[in-house]
Amino acid sequence: MESKLFEAARLGNLQALYDAVGNDDSFLQKLHSWGRFDTPLHLASMFGQTEFVREYMRLSSISAQQLSQLNQDGYSPLHLASANGHLEIVQCLLEFGKQNSVVEELCMKTDIEGRTALHCAVVSGKIDVIDVLLVHCPQAATVVTIQQETVLHLAVKHHQQKALEFFIDQKLGSSVQDLLNRGDREGNTILHLATARRQLQTVEYLVKQPHLNVNAENSDGLRALDIMFSYVFNSKDVYIEEAIKLAGGGRSQSTTATNQTRLSHDTRDTSPKSSSEADEWWKEVRSGIIIMASVFATLTFQVALTPPGGVWQDWGSNATASNSSVVPAQQPGVPILYDLDRKQFNLVMDYNTLTFMISVATILMIQPFKLEKAMVRSSYVIFVVLFNVIFIAVEFLYIGSIMTKKSLNSSRVRRTHFVWFLILIFAFYNFFISSAGHISRSFRQFKASRNSQSSSSSSSSENGSP
Repeated sequence: MESKLFEAARLGNLQALYDAVGNDDSFLQKLHSWGRFDTPLHLASMFGQTEFVREYMRLSSISAQQLSQLNQDGYSPLHLASANGHLEIVQCLLEFGKQNSVVEELCMKTDIEGRTALHCAVVSGKIDVIDVLLVHCPQAATVVTIQQETVLHLAVKHHQQKALEFFIDQKLGSSVQDLLNRGDREGNTILHLATARRQLQTVEYLVKQPHLNVNAENSDGLRALDIMFSYVFNSKDVYIEEAIKLAGGGRSQSTTATNQTRLSHDTRDTSPKSSSEADEWWKEVRSGIIIMASVFATLTFQVALTPPGGVWQDWGSNATASNSSVVPAQQPGVPILYDLDRKQFNLVMDYNTLTFMISVATILMIQPFKLEKAMVRSSYVIFVVLFNVIFIAVEFLYIGSIMTKKSLNSSRVRRTHFVWFLILIFAFYNFFISSAGHISRSFRQFKASRNSQSSSSSSSSENGSP
């Protein structure tokens, strides 16, 4: 009978509920005497069966204590309904609590991690549920978890930007200053967490808040900028650093290279969404560069096999060159351009060889080897790719002038040179605007890493000396 009732709660089958109760009004009460286990009310709240919840509470004459009963996972029906965004069930449970003067008890009930129903709604980003819970129990916004996390900490940790803004802009009121700068168990404020997770939008939003202490330090004496410099370089770091510095943020004067490495695991982003964000970004960039370098290598290798103008096919008689009275002898397999204009041929092959070698070098450099200077190497790759593009462009101009029989000094070729020159200038401009900061950060971070290693080695030597 119990198993059928649990299935009915999951599916919202009211008839099965009526059949289970029958004439025994105490049947449902017995289910709540089992201790910390799922009840039909837990299942119905989790699966959004609103009518089942209403009828269950009416038929069972459930008490306030039973309504907030925790299951084996430590969740009450209100926790489950809030986490899954079932607004009508949340309202139904709160109305029951209001009628019985226990609404605050329901809202303040914590799970095994010290989280209230409001915390669960924040983690899931259910704005409408958050609003209803705060209307019935505003003081729930100040409750912290076992890890000393506020609702703002949870919003940042779980990438709930809208929930964060909803609290700060509309709901916190006079308590916003305290919650903005409150640290968790490790002393990390929400700015520490947002910076560690590279949440650029969140950082830019937070630094605009007048009550935010942008230079707040955690338990290890680290500021937000210190945490950012402690992680592997990411494409968003330049913009995050700029946003924090514009707001008056800086690095801690007391921070040493040693304690920069003692960051809490909780500060790092462990969610699947962002823990691999930097890796995915680099994989995409690396794949694009490898494809481009492979195409360049293939094209240049093909030019070496079949030079512009082709090769002599036989030992034929002397052929008159258009620009010389000296006629070279034809030899099978020898490039025709080599005999007709060795200067142009040598220029084409020089650029072709350089492009081929740089393409191969790029492919080798971009491989995911775990080298000590990986960050510096990544910066070199960008320059190598740019030079590769330049050489392939110049080679194209020479080959084009040969194939069209236009002198390099002709007006058409000069115009083509000018167009390519403008394109390259534009490319360089965009590169230095968007990437110069990244490269600078890479070198600084590499230098900081070496200084950290040197400081650690010196400290170890001093501790080990008699």
